[in-house]
Amino acid sequence: MNNILSIARTVWLEMIRRKDVYIVLILQGFFTLLLTTVDAFGSDTPSSYIMDIGLMLAFLLSIVLSITIGARQIPNEIRSGTIFSILTKPISRLEFLLGKWLGLWCGMVLANALFYCIVTAITLTKGYVFEPAVLIQVFCLHSALLGLILAICLFFTMFMSQAAGGTATGIFIVVCYLFLPRVPNLLVFAEGWRAKTMLFIYQLAPHLELFDMRMRVLHGWGTLSPLVFLGTLAYGALLTSAFLALTWLIFRKKYFTRGSSL
Repeated sequence: MNNILSIARTVWLEMIRRKDVYIVLILQGFFTLLLTTVDAFGSDTPSSYIMDIGLMLAFLLSIVLSITIGARQIPNEIRSGTIFSILTKPISRLEFLLGKWLGLWCGMVLANALFYCIVTAITLTKGYVFEPAVLIQVFCLHSALLGLILAICLFFTMFMSQAAGGTATGIFIVVCYLFLPRVPNLLVFAEGWRAKTMLFIYQLAPHLELFDMRMRVLHGWGTLSPLVFLGTLAYGALLTSAFLALTWLIFRKKYFTRGSSL
């Protein structure tokens, strides 16, 4: 466990040293503040549009930041040669991988919390009222989603370069988030092997849309039931564990050469 925390600590220090998180936080604050100057629908009455777009920005920026930071971890270690000195120490490859993921996830959860604080503070000053318990559930599911995205990103960079791994992760997320929920509607127009293939993909692929419950805040639908909420978190933990396990299966047998990006 100490080895995992040591690797995680180096990831935290790297995130602090680099400027990615600070730039994204500035962008989040700037665009959310900019929304307060917009007279939505010609009315000065506080509305939910600031919360809506603010949360959308938090989702988009956190996902982009997760992919950007996650995609460079393993390739940079290989390219710089630091992975050779790390793995010669009494640190197993599993500990190295878990330490990387834990450091990335904890850093992103903290950054995500700051995103939510910015959005919440600005919307409160405009008089928008929402149920805090719902926003807490949104944050928890959003954080679980980031953990899954980081695991997916580490998986792709096991056999791809930093740029290719980040791109593949982005495409995979877009397909899962936008296309997968529409498969049941498309099944009406498919038959035979096409329908079976689409149904197989629908059942196997990660349903990322389950972790997005922003609409419950915006429309005042209330919190999810404890069973559904915990079940969704468990689903996210299961998917994250599966991708980390697949990554480790590749990583444990991987042969490294100095100067290589893979």
